[in-house]
Amino acid sequence: MGVGSWVGGEAGGSLRADTVVVWWQYAGSDPRAQARELLRAAAADAVGADPADVRVGRAASGAPELSGAARGLLVGLSHTRGLVTVAVAGPRTRAQGVGVDAEAVRPLDAIALAERWFTADEAAWVRSLPPTLRSTGLLDLWTRKEAVGKAFGTGLRAGGLRRPVGVPPPGAPPASPRPLTPLPGAHRLMGTVLSGPRGYVLACAIRGAGTPSPPVQVAERIVVRGTGPLLQAWASSCR
Repeated sequence: MGVGSWVGGEAGGSLRADTVVVWWQYAGSDPRAQARELLRAAAADAVGADPADVRVGRAASGAPELSGAARGLLVGLSHTRGLVTVAVAGPRTRAQGVGVDAEAVRPLDAIALAERWFTADEAAWVRSLPPTLRSTGLLDLWTRKEAVGKAFGTGLRAGGLRRPVGVPPPGAPPASPRPLTPLPGAHRLMGTVLSGPRGYVLACAIRGAGTPSPPVQVAERIVVRGTGPLLQAWASSCR
């Protein structure tokens, strides 16, 4: 895995063809509309177009679908309390689907939820955490499962919460940023937790990138209203 950081300049065709870029933005009073606006801006930046020339619709599955200047670009979208996130996949990722999910960290009945919905190994990992980290641990798994479901275009339907995503490696705190890695028992499916804003867990999944996969970067972009399109980005890559 390689890790780097950079400060962005002007938007316009900046998405590398082998990259999945995740943008996040603090949400206002209408997160659904804001998520669509952010998706339009991210897609326009990826192809070097005017956001006005990008149209956001919905596929039959309910997943976001682009037309206009960004037709055919694979994207994912999520909004939760206080935060909106979008993911855009470059064409050389060979991705067939991309998903992103975010959740605010909050007190949860983590052990009960994990034992009800997750695999035995995942529930055991949540139980093994110190009490103060169990809610975060639950959300580490939950967001990755949500992201995988979105990459498939099904969400959590048909047992998505029971789809194994694997526990973090030994010594890794829950919700800590990790490399993009293949998911257990899955064909051509990878997922990761990203370095998101404080108080949130942010995850991304890519379906169809191949095994072994080409180098694929998952980058995080921090977008703040009124300060320009891009402040900074962090990237990780794997084969």
